[in-house]
Amino acid sequence: MKMTAPNAGNKALEQDYMLLRALMTKSSLEWIVVQTNPNCEDRAHASITATGAIAYLPKIPAIRKVKRSGKVIDVSGPMFPRYLFVGLDCNERGSCDQVRSCDGVEKILACSQEQAPHRVPLAEMLRILETACEAQVGKKPTTGQLFSVGSDILLVAGVGATLKGVVSKLRAGGQTLKVELKAFGRTTTAIVPADKVELR
Repeated sequence: MKMTAPNAGNKALEQDYMLLRALMTKSSLEWIVVQTNPNCEDRAHASITATGAIAYLPKIPAIRKVKRSGKVIDVSGPMFPRYLFVGLDCNERGSCDQVRSCDGVEKILACSQEQAPHRVPLAEMLRILETACEAQVGKKPTTGQLFSVGSDILLVAGVGATLKGVVSKLRAGGQTLKVELKAFGRTTTAIVPADKVELR
């Protein structure tokens, strides 16, 4: 089995992730965690979606090549085995009971059965979404970061993480940046992927 980013360079998929991120941010949904029956993640996802609720099952892409036929088979699995996330509308009351009764659902995560379900903070949901996007596309989405010449940036990954710099040129349609980094008391020029930097 080979773990890859099968959609590397797929702009359409990257745009879909950006749309999903924007919808998560702007909607009034509260995200809860649902535990499924063993090996029933897809069944639970389908039955929850059939009720009209929004279910999110992040997956890790993986492919396997059959030795005899040479066919490539998609064997992608859930990022969190036996768990998926459900977005509930804050204004509706019967949503938790409706989700709990779906096929493939074992329970909704809570501290105890009498207490309210555990809510997943929006920041954590966005982090999960970005991790899923990185697994599919091979890089983090650079949503919301509009780089321009003269922008102050901070490296967030790689050998020079935490170094500060200034964008001197945009390359490859904004996918890579030519940056003047301040390191060891002097300025150094480097070419950095846009997903490895943040605006500061």
